[in-house]
Amino acid sequence: METLRRTNTDQELPRFSEHTRAIASEGAAGWAIADAAADAVDRGEDVVSLCLGDTSFDTPTRVSEAAIQSIRGGRTHYAPVPGTPGLRRNIAAAQKRFDGRDWSAAQAIVFGGAQNALFAALMTVAGAGDEVLCLEPWYATYEAAIRAGGAVARPVKLSLQNARQKISEDILRAAVGDRTRAILLNSPNNPGGYVFGKEDLETVARFAERHNLWIISDEVYRSTIFDGEFLSVTSIPGMTERTIIVNSLSKSHAMTGWRLGWTLGPVSASVHLENLAQCMLFGSPTFIQDAAAVALDEAGDEEMRFFASELKRRRDLMCARLSEIPQLKFARPGGGMFCFVDVSATGLPGTEFVERLYSTERLAIVPGVAFGPDMKNFIRISFSGADSVIESGMARLKRFCAKS
Repeated sequence: METLRRTNTDQELPRFSEHTRAIASEGAAGWAIADAAADAVDRGEDVVSLCLGDTSFDTPTRVSEAAIQSIRGGRTHYAPVPGTPGLRRNIAAAQKRFDGRDWSAAQAIVFGGAQNALFAALMTVAGAGDEVLCLEPWYATYEAAIRAGGAVARPVKLSLQNARQKISEDILRAAVGDRTRAILLNSPNNPGGYVFGKEDLETVARFAERHNLWIISDEVYRSTIFDGEFLSVTSIPGMTERTIIVNSLSKSHAMTGWRLGWTLGPVSASVHLENLAQCMLFGSPTFIQDAAAVALDEAGDEEMRFFASELKRRRDLMCARLSEIPQLKFARPGGGMFCFVDVSATGLPGTEFVERLYSTERLAIVPGVAFGPDMKNFIRISFSGADSVIESGMARLKRFCAKS
């Protein structure tokens, strides 16, 4: 029998699917410096990273202990695909404490983090050739997640000059088409920290009704509101029936590494989302779900408020330092974990600015190109780290701009 010989030439390899091109967006490429900085930190190098929205807070002890006790109790077998009954009940109860509406456990489907939940929601409402309206600036993975199912992301640029209202019917009407199936909403917005008010949400709601669209509402930063209050689009009459909420414990409870998120929507959508959960992960680990159920009890609400107050203080610290750098322009974020900064006055586009900054000052931040085609002159800076990390990073940024 003739021995098969393996080679490394691409020409002799089987072809990859078209999906690999669809998910290779500039958003994915935007994390290159974040990855390089993480490697450098592991090597013990003098690098400061202000890239990720991962707070320096530890997961509350009572939550970690719940996971440990669950493991010791033998809760290491398959969990129900849509989630354990206890966690689904607590997801619905926590949402009701927040908005006063009657949510049921049947409306909640558990996933491996909000990113996983978002992917499933998009796959549920938009298929090949369909379109999703995506508010720009958008989170870096949105475009690839939309395109992975064969759909098309249609940018809708926010009216950032208007502090009162950022979404107008005119900008939505200019983007909608016959194949539009959904609007992807993110408030507080990542990267900009913009919080949509009642007028914005009513505009989206009425537009979705007129064009019979789904709304996917990414609410992972809901607990980190610094000025005013958070409103979900489901607070608008008639929107509960056409909205899929995506949320997680990553930001609200300092549980980024636990990878636990969910969708919350009409039961008609949850049936399909459960089918996707079965295909994608066949149930999240039981012991993590047990810990998540504890995180979502009423004691967790106080923990959320503490984390939010600390993040507000860190936001104020970063904004004070950014205000000392005349070449930089930014809007004070109303929520979230990031400042989105216009660097055009330096004469450098965002990507080049980020590359030079890392090369000379060993400070890692994310270029704006990751957040939409019109964001090339921006950078995103995280204030989720400890005060000392923020101070060190801002000192390096100020020194770099002074030399530019």
